[in-house]
Amino acid sequence: MQFKHLLITLILLACITLQAQISFVKERNHINLTDWIFTKGVHYNAQKDTYNTSNWKKVKVPHTYSMEAIDSSGYYRGEAWYRTQVSLPKSMEGERIFIRFEAVGHQVQVYLNNQLLGNHLGGYSAFCFEITNLTKPNLENTIALKVSNEPDFKIIPINDKLFNLYGGIYRPVQIFSTPKTTISPTYYASSGVFVELKELKNNSADLEIRTHLSNTASSKNALLEYKIFDAKNNLVAQEKKTISFVKKDTMIRFSTKIKNPILWNGKENPHQYRAEISVENENKTDKINQKIGIKTYAVTPDKGFELNNNPFRLYGVAMHQEWKQTGPALSDEQHQKDMDLVDEIGATALRLSHYQHSDLTYQLADEKGILVWSEIPFVHDYSGREGENAKRQLTELILQNYNHPSIYTWGLWNEVRAYVSKTEPCVLLTEELNTLAHQLDKTRKTASASDRGIMGNMENITDLQAWNKYFGWYYGQYEDLGKWLDESHTKYPNIPLAISEYGAGGNIYHQDIKLLDKPFGDHFPEMDQTLCHEVSWKIIKDRPYIWNSFVWNMFDFALAGWNRGGITNLNHKGLITYDRATKKDAFYFYKANWSKTPVLYIAERRNVDRKESETTVKVYSNQPEVTLWLNRKKIATQKLNSDIKIIEFKNMKLTKGNNLIKITAGKLADEVNWKLL
Repeated sequence: MQFKHLLITLILLACITLQAQISFVKERNHINLTDWIFTKGVHYNAQKDTYNTSNWKKVKVPHTYSMEAIDSSGYYRGEAWYRTQVSLPKSMEGERIFIRFEAVGHQVQVYLNNQLLGNHLGGYSAFCFEITNLTKPNLENTIALKVSNEPDFKIIPINDKLFNLYGGIYRPVQIFSTPKTTISPTYYASSGVFVELKELKNNSADLEIRTHLSNTASSKNALLEYKIFDAKNNLVAQEKKTISFVKKDTMIRFSTKIKNPILWNGKENPHQYRAEISVENENKTDKINQKIGIKTYAVTPDKGFELNNNPFRLYGVAMHQEWKQTGPALSDEQHQKDMDLVDEIGATALRLSHYQHSDLTYQLADEKGILVWSEIPFVHDYSGREGENAKRQLTELILQNYNHPSIYTWGLWNEVRAYVSKTEPCVLLTEELNTLAHQLDKTRKTASASDRGIMGNMENITDLQAWNKYFGWYYGQYEDLGKWLDESHTKYPNIPLAISEYGAGGNIYHQDIKLLDKPFGDHFPEMDQTLCHEVSWKIIKDRPYIWNSFVWNMFDFALAGWNRGGITNLNHKGLITYDRATKKDAFYFYKANWSKTPVLYIAERRNVDRKESETTVKVYSNQPEVTLWLNRKKIATQKLNSDIKIIEFKNMKLTKGNNLIKITAGKLADEVNWKLL
């Protein structure tokens, strides 16, 4: 029996590196819970050891049970169960033991050895329970979860009209242990450490470090120590003192100073300090590290966004957290791939729509210097009963992500409409959320995304207001965006303007512009999407007073019940296909405009079969000049004169059959084959 327990422990420990994303968990004695059994449906008392699970399926976490949302018109919205068994390693004996879920969609009850640990409402934030007194040493412990992804009017989002509500344990789960005196991991499942910039002067940064401590040791005195290191691991600040616990849990405040601070300055220099926090009691030490960055920012109606007192253009993409292959149950490699693509396109900002994303996403944004708008899923519709849950989700979002330097704003709502008055429940809730956000975080501004007018019942309650505008797609012409911005800027000169969403659908399999049938029809030709972005970016680029702009969306994403653009259950507005296999033309348009990497790309490359011999070759490039070749014969060289990085070779004549079109710029080359029918 002892050999069996040892084998189980070794197997669990071998999995440590697979999904241990959270630094303050990874640094402690921990194991990953990746192997579970699962079943859909209503099952009474399925948490009990005696419950028959012989028909349950084996699954690996991260896991979702809603994959049919991608392929069919409907998907299962209801209960499911997960169970696993774990024998804790000997190294955890005598310590406090915790279990942490990074997210479970959307409601969950957690049981350990037949006992209810607690529940969690909301599918995007982490939650953590202490399990010290319920674990069985040297025996298998049974963990059971009752999960539901059914929409609930008390939980945001109250429905799935804007994005699917996937069910399941779709982010990592860890069990870990700490000494009896610990930096509390159950304080809203946060790190327990919050570093606030109090004042930034020419040669110093004044910081306050707040640490939430929890103590079950008999000794009430402990030594708390802080060390701060720069990116080269040089010690730049250190403080320590003896503390006495007045109660079981307490928040300790420290002030410290970093001389000649290096600022976190976007992609130019995303410098991060490392704060090492330790608490020692009874010869046992709990220690964690938190990455932090020092920055300031401001927004004005005329100058737009400023980072560290310098003008800084915020432009980028919005992003959901799902792939066609796995839904939202993404691996670390998939998260890395998505952030690498956001970095590749040259985005300086990222809107994490419309909910809290994986902690790894924020970590990568910190490292890459991409500024992040992070928000709660208070979207579109409201019931008037979701207030407490919205406040809870906002609290979790802020406290769990407080130290990420990439985050510059907390988003409170998206397209929530109050048609009648300023006393509607959604307005009152927004005011409460705004107050709460500033209580929790005095360093960041709040924001919201409206699809209505400049002034309204919901608008301008948050510190910053942005607008989702789809000129040329749902209404008007693409060029109307410029007119709306200029008129709004003139009429409301004291309101900073931003575009939180803009874009158009694009199906890479549709290449006949004559069949365009937007916005609800069957044909979304890719070149129309490209035109939208060419026109829109020119408008945005030429107006530096716009403090923020986001393309909707970086990736195509699933939306059950949609039947538009030739592929069902899909929002086609992404710059990259849902499976990440194809970067659309618009991706390369933005890469040429935003990225410092050399770009050379032939647009409309998938429009292979041509009916007219005379055509235009459109090129996206940030190179000074480009040469065109047709069937290995040099045709022309053009200099780049466009401020949106477009070169067009007009009146090129194709010959019957296959035509090899090639472009070169220095060592760069791109080519396509087009066929004249």
